[in-house]
Amino acid sequence: MSMMGFPGGRVVPATVLAELAVRELTGTADPAATRGLSGRDRAQFRSWVEVLDWALSTRAVTRGELWARREGSGGPVEVVLSLSKMQALSQAYVMAQARAPESCGPEIVAAPARGACRVITMRQIRPGTRNTIEEAGYQGPGEARPRKAVRAADVFDRMEARARATGKPVPFTPGQIAMARLYRTLVERHAAGGVKLSSLEGRRGGSGGGALDVTDLRLEEARRIALLRARIGEGAAMVVRRVRPSARGPGASVILDRRLVDAVCLEDLDPSAVLLAHGWAPKGEHRERLRRALGAALERMQGYP
Repeated sequence: MSMMGFPGGRVVPATVLAELAVRELTGTADPAATRGLSGRDRAQFRSWVEVLDWALSTRAVTRGELWARREGSGGPVEVVLSLSKMQALSQAYVMAQARAPESCGPEIVAAPARGACRVITMRQIRPGTRNTIEEAGYQGPGEARPRKAVRAADVFDRMEARARATGKPVPFTPGQIAMARLYRTLVERHAAGGVKLSSLEGRRGGSGGGALDVTDLRLEEARRIALLRARIGEGAAMVVRRVRPSARGPGASVILDRRLVDAVCLEDLDPSAVLLAHGWAPKGEHRERLRRALGAALERMQGYP
């Protein structure tokens, strides 16, 4: 029998996890069995439930390939899904998730390593007008509209998607999100080092001045980053002494505003992950406090020259 083992957790046969996933979809799963799974086994089980739900909705598999039940008998469900079929469906699901929509054109190939992406519509001011906005981008022969583009989804996309799925307001304003992404771009580009050119033929502000040397550009980036970090300040988003030990979790440590901004913007961690990394219990009130502190910090960072 095929086994699936995880460090720090139980070793559960993969066939058992597959059967549990099918029974979850049919409403015949034993709650005690699913509760008894380790954290990693439960994650695999939930992943397979998602795969099977997708396979049924897209007709990549029929119910008869997953379970058998005599019509009108109301008899017990017999799981007929094989492990090889489950693995094939999982691979198909990964490729389907990695495939760009048809509106993006065929040149953007499926790439599982690319991770989650978001479709965006490029726009421009129509030539010859002052304020008429139109869609931009490559338009292939015979295509009625320009193609859309994709970009890698980040932590702010994930938080927005979760908020919309639960009917809650988006946690951050467009200006705050733009500031977070600009800060990430500046820090990553500066950390990557200067390009190997003697100069870049660019001009400051689009008027006057001569060519910018690479060293000048890096010094300008460093100045901007230092200014943004000064605006973040030295405050603390989560202070240990202000929260009861039973509420904050064992081993909780102070979360400074600067550390919060870097963890979310640079490391792509959501508030729950930041809390866990600092020993805090990922409770709703703690997540909300971090979101408010992050929003305030991003608000202070806006408007730099």
